[in-house]
Amino acid sequence: MSSLRFRLAAGAAALVVATSVGVSTSSPVLAAGPQLEISYDTIGEVDNSGRLVGAYAYNWGDEPASDVTMTFDASGLRDVDISVPDWIDYCQLDGRIVTCQLPGLAAEHTEWMHAFELKSKQQSKPGPAGTVKGTIRAFGPDGAEHTGVGDLDVSIVESGPDLVAFTADVNSAADPVGGGDVRPVKAAIYNDGDTPTGEWYVQISVPTGAGIVEQYSDCEYRDWWPGEHPDGYVYGPNVVTCPAPPDLDPLGAGQGLDFADETGKSLFHVAFGKNLRGPEETGGAVQVGLVDDLESERAPTKLTRRGASGKTFADAVAELKPTTRAASRREGNTDNNWADFAIWTKPNKHDFAVTAEPVSGNIGDIVEIPYTVINNGPSDGGAGWTFKAPTGTVLVADEEHDGPWCNFLDKDGRPVKELPEVNCSTESEFPAKASGYQGVKEKMKLRIISTPGNDGTLRVRPYPENADSNPANDEVELVVTVGGSGGGLPVTGANAALLGGIGGGVVAIGAALFFFARRRRIVTVTE
Repeated sequence: MSSLRFRLAAGAAALVVATSVGVSTSSPVLAAGPQLEISYDTIGEVDNSGRLVGAYAYNWGDEPASDVTMTFDASGLRDVDISVPDWIDYCQLDGRIVTCQLPGLAAEHTEWMHAFELKSKQQSKPGPAGTVKGTIRAFGPDGAEHTGVGDLDVSIVESGPDLVAFTADVNSAADPVGGGDVRPVKAAIYNDGDTPTGEWYVQISVPTGAGIVEQYSDCEYRDWWPGEHPDGYVYGPNVVTCPAPPDLDPLGAGQGLDFADETGKSLFHVAFGKNLRGPEETGGAVQVGLVDDLESERAPTKLTRRGASGKTFADAVAELKPTTRAASRREGNTDNNWADFAIWTKPNKHDFAVTAEPVSGNIGDIVEIPYTVINNGPSDGGAGWTFKAPTGTVLVADEEHDGPWCNFLDKDGRPVKELPEVNCSTESEFPAKASGYQGVKEKMKLRIISTPGNDGTLRVRPYPENADSNPANDEVELVVTVGGSGGGLPVTGANAALLGGIGGGVVAIGAALFFFARRRRIVTVTE
């Protein structure tokens, strides 16, 4: 039996096994010397989602074969691409020919391996597409070369509708946006499949500090930070989801809709508030899909609302004329319906501040220090904060409530119970208080070992640091005394509960980080 060979498929993180079939196989009459042949583990039907093909290498003879080479020639295929995934390191692609190497093939033995992938081009005509010509060559014990063949007939099958989103950057680094600016969202959707679409939807997302201008009454909107906000601040809507009107004709193969024209007129615009952080490159996204799949993408009803204006998305779409995507704009990679766009922002300022109440206790006590971290704005931002325990004390981990805020880890990244210095962070954006988020209101535990010094501090680390307008309130002293009547109380028994009021903010912060996993964008959207 030949040895098992395990290979890790990159990206999917799936274990793929290229292994011997592991049983002796014999032809009715055993042939003298190596007798070679190829067959395949799949029928040759392919669409534009791709098909991974495995190949069997047979030696029907009574002698082993060495230096085995298998070649697969796809030169005769029409409208079908051949490729070798990165994780297959024993096969190489040269033009339209794949070559795979095996060290040997025992007598009366079969070896199987993943060899190549076949994928039809977008909008290819279904039907016979030609043949992959397979050839196997090896050497017998006497040095003589032996060959065999095995072909795979390929046919293209219907792929169904394939909706693809396209977009362009809202602006450029040379033309940044800030509070009061409004820009069109340049977006288009196309059907790259070979059959008409069913009912579809489009979804547009923008970051904190921005909001969708149009309020179509038949679209669904979501705000990361709902509620009323001071004039000039913009906190949404951050996501708009619009289903296509039921009476709209399906998008045929190769057809699409441009939501913006060359003059800058668009079905969607984005407005920016005085809270928009910068300077930086941020972004948003355009997503398209079939309405049947919308439920998996939709936020809970209690977190969404309908547009407030009288105009409908149905009316706006009815004014558009379907376009045909030019061949030069075809993409082979249409595995998803997502495309994102960049937004470059102007410099802005925020004002992070911290407070910490004085506490007292006896030597040996564990006390709690109430503290706050807040962003007074106007800009949203990001921040971490650092506790440095006074001499004679040590910071104590709260196993139940440290959560995402403070990390008690040693220099090797291992959890520990006590530290003299601890870093904390929301690990996400930190909006200005104008958003309605009132910052972090927490407690830090501290154990008194001996008479405390006056060198303990709590310091906030704003991001970006040079955007902080008032560094004077970035740091406060941790005041810990023995005895007396400080505000903190000794903690005995179980861990104390967290102060309330932060749960909703944590959820909203996490939700606001949902996009920007990958970028596919174009410079212009034209007919």
